[in-house]
Parts: sequence; C-alpha cells; structure tokens
Amino acid sequence: MSHRKFFSFPFRVYVEDTDAGGIVYHANHLKYMERARTEWLRSRGIDHYLLTTEVNTEAADSNALQQVNPSFSFVVHQLQITYHLPALMDNLLIVTIEAVSCGAASFVLKQRIERDDGVNGESRRTIIATATVTLACLNAHLKPRRLPANIRDLVLEALRD
Repeated sequence: MSHRKFFSFPFRVYVEDTDAGGIVYHANHLKYMERARTEWLRSRGIDHYLLTTEVNTEAADSNALQQVNPSFSFVVHQLQITYHLPALMDNLLIVTIEAVSCGAASFVLKQRIERDDGVNGESRRTIIATATVTLACLNAHLKPRRLPANIRDLVLEALRD
C-alpha cells in the first residue's frame, strides 16, 4: 500500500541537543520523532494518548486530574533509522510522518527529519535522517491488544488517498 505524508512538526536545534562539536547527538533524532508523533495525536484532538482525564468529585473545586491510561500504551516494536547528514546547532528541522500500514494491534510509520535550508521564502529541504517505525499497542499487562478505534481511524484516514 502506498504511503503519503500526513503530518509535519518543526524543531529548532539548541545547544542542549548537541555534542561538543555542535552536532546533534544521534539519540536526539529519536526524541524528535517521538515528539512529532505525540504532536500529531494532539493536532487530531488526542491531548496525549497515555493520559485520561477524570474529575475529582471529592475536591471542592472539582478539578480535572490527569492520570495514566491503564487500558493501553504504545511501544516501539521495531525501528530502522538511517542517518544521512548531521544536524547542527541552530538548524531548523522539520519532522514528517507518513503512514505505511495499519494492523489490528500495530501500525507502521515512515518518518523523516529534514533541515529547512530555504532562504528568502524559498522552500528547500535537506534530508537529515529517515526511519521506519512499528508501534505496537499493549494492554495493562503488557500484552498486545487492538488499537483504540480513534487511533486506528487516524492511521487509516492517512492511508487513504
């Protein structure tokens, strides 16, 4: 099945992301990709897929409490990443997400980290890293479970042309 880009999220590289030579530490690429996946869910009305909101009826002001969702979590089941070029201090990076496939309990995404090299409003991007990520859905006992319907629907929507 063909895939297409369905979300992108920008990041600026700060000194905390780099080694002494000003090059982004390789593990930070994975952090950027994880954050982009979380922001994709937020952009679709899912504040964070691990949190659920419950109202504290015992509190006088009925504050909403954020709690870890006990019914499911996502884990990276498989990851293949290729580093093409270094990302450097102060680069503007764009992380993109493309849907590849969706199963009952997992889905596959392709992610790219691109550097925005555009000047004077010109759009020009250089590929920094590419990855294929398989995310599996687990229940509270860390066993595979079906994807929640809202997340499965998001991935299936992205697969449609």
